[in-house]
Amino acid sequence: MAHIAEHLSVEELVRRSRTSKDACAARHYQAIWLLAQGQTVAEVTAVTGFVSRWLEQLARRYNQIGPDALGDRRHRNGAPARLLTPELLDRLRTRLETPPLDGGT
Repeated sequence: MAHIAEHLSVEELVRRSRTSKDACAARHYQAIWLLAQGQTVAEVTAVTGFVSRWLEQLARRYNQIGPDALGDRRHRNGAPARLLTPELLDRLRTRLETPPLDGGT
C-alpha cells in the first residue's frame, strides 16, 4: 500500500477527480484518491489502466509537491506552442485542392 500525503482530504480528491475539466488531471486525482483510500498499487492499476511504475512516480510526485504535481505538466515544459505558418497553410490548401497522386478512393 502506498503512503499518500494529506495535501488534500479524500473528499477533496474525489471531488476534483469528478469535476476536473482536464481529463489527465481527473485521472491523476482518481489514482491518488484510490491510493489515499488504502487501495494497493495493483488494485489502482486495474481500475485506472496506469502501470505500477507510473503510479508510484505519480504518488511520489504528489507527496513531494502536492496537487500542483497532478495533471498534464507537458504544457509547462518551456517549449513554445507550434502553429502552422502562413506559408505551410498555403501549401496545405494547394495540396488539398489537387487529387491524390495514387488516384485516391
